[in-house]
Amino acid sequence: MQLPAPPVSDHRLVRELVWVVVIKLALITALWWGFVRDAKVPVDTGHMAAQLIAPANTRTQPPVTGEHDDQ
Repeated sequence: MQLPAPPVSDHRLVRELVWVVVIKLALITALWWGFVRDAKVPVDTGHMAAQLIAPANTRTQPPVTGEHDDQ
């Protein structure tokens, strides 16, 4: 059992969608190249190690009792 051939408009739609994706990727690459490529973030290894070793900041919240504060 063979499936019928898709209409020509399906091929056209696929081709147009591929072109749209290619153009979007080109624009995103151009924007990155123009604005982000040279942006560098300096990382201090000592400060980063302190952040990784430091205990997590835990805040305790009051228990929920199910009562509402009627105003």
